[in-house]
Amino acid sequence: MLKGEVWLAEFPFEEDPNQSKIRPVVILDNGNLEHLKVLSVKITSKFARDEYDVPLLYWQQAKLRFPSIARTSKFMYLPKSVFKYRLGDLHDDDMKLLETKFMEFIMNSNK
Repeated sequence: MLKGEVWLAEFPFEEDPNQSKIRPVVILDNGNLEHLKVLSVKITSKFARDEYDVPLLYWQQAKLRFPSIARTSKFMYLPKSVFKYRLGDLHDDDMKLLETKFMEFIMNSNK
């Protein structure tokens, strides 16, 4: 599992973390592998909701089925056990924008 890869994984619902949905996620960091956790961002086919949502311009290259949005405000450390299989890789341009928006979200949420 490498940064920028797109995987299908069981992603918990915000309302009830005991329930989940298999959905695409992008790996932001695998540096916590000693604890078997991977920093992942939710991908959705829904419309952008705020300035931290990143439209993936090269969604087809990432092997996604629909035009998609990476919701940088919806990130989670997921255990490796919930990852089903790798779909593809984000284009470098999409990954750079995703990382920028993620850092903006983190910086602004800590104010």
